[in-house]
Amino acid sequence: MRLPTKNGMIDKKEATQLINHAIDNGINLIDTAYLYHNGESESFLKSILEKRRDEILISTKLPVWFVKNEDDLEKYLNIQLEKLGVECIDFYYLHSLNYIAFKQLKEYNIFEFLDRIKREKKVKNIGFSYHDNYDSFKKIIDSYDWDMCLLQYNFIDDDAQAGTKGVKYAYDHDVSVFVMEPLKGGLLANNVPMEVKNKMDKSNITDNPSRWALRWVLNHKEVTCVLSGMGRICEVDENIKTTNDTPPSSIDLEELETYSNVKKIYNKLIKIPCTQCGYCMPCPYGVDIPACFKIYNNKYIFGESGEYFQLSGLAGGNGSYAGKCRNCGVCLDKCPQKINIPREMVNVKSDLEFFGYDCIMAFVRLIGKPLAKWLLKFR
Repeated sequence: MRLPTKNGMIDKKEATQLINHAIDNGINLIDTAYLYHNGESESFLKSILEKRRDEILISTKLPVWFVKNEDDLEKYLNIQLEKLGVECIDFYYLHSLNYIAFKQLKEYNIFEFLDRIKREKKVKNIGFSYHDNYDSFKKIIDSYDWDMCLLQYNFIDDDAQAGTKGVKYAYDHDVSVFVMEPLKGGLLANNVPMEVKNKMDKSNITDNPSRWALRWVLNHKEVTCVLSGMGRICEVDENIKTTNDTPPSSIDLEELETYSNVKKIYNKLIKIPCTQCGYCMPCPYGVDIPACFKIYNNKYIFGESGEYFQLSGLAGGNGSYAGKCRNCGVCLDKCPQKINIPREMVNVKSDLEFFGYDCIMAFVRLIGKPLAKWLLKFR
């Protein structure tokens, strides 16, 4: 879901080089989904799978929010098989499941469908990706003979959603645990706040932030596979090295305590628990929701907010700033983190936009810029 892009689309040349490099160096699973990269991800992978299918396992997800009746289950699976150009999917998930969606799927005889597509060898392993609370997670785990589950898990989110309790519960019930968001949508990948840096330096942590965060996940014996959205070859190489260097239970208690202390700092600084997954997009009014939240968080985590000007539309394109939100609520059911997006947009607007911002941006865009271009003709 985080392949390199160009002009809003997958950069096919760069992405192909990236994935081939990953396979050449031992990565044996590619994870995708029906909606990733605006629906382009599965189709893009077809050309790679045609050449290297025997070297790679493929993982994708049924878009459960599009399923309106029992026939839709088969419909979307067949579309995905066609898009990927494969006869069998190795790991097939019910995508972004919560308990409400799960109850609806049971009315469509989801278990009979899953049993059948396994018998027909259209899929090998069945699971679900999850964004809800621990109690509901237990009920879903207990309801079917799942092969695997996919959970959001990192050292900040160890008690969020299913959390560590869910990881252990799945493991104890012979359900393989796959992990998404090990770097919390990239938040833990690069820079760190000064307070975090000081804590890491004091504890003699020499790993860079992304390696250090990934090691925490890999340290858990319950984890079968970690899904990391790598967009550059250097990230692939680093993740491979980190994985090879981090067997389960290899981090000592003193360092685990440092993770706990750093988590407290992040929890104090992070205003909105957005992972930049983009499931909330597109906004019908043009708001770039993930960008708004990222810039807002960066102001409080790193003391940076200058990027907000990029959302004004003055440098080209349409404005995508928080003030364009009209509280329509279309995004609410799409957010895996259960963020009240319209309410948070009010906070972003009041914090990052001055009085009359929306009107002034509209005036400059509609009148000021065309007028400036017209005047330049007479120079």
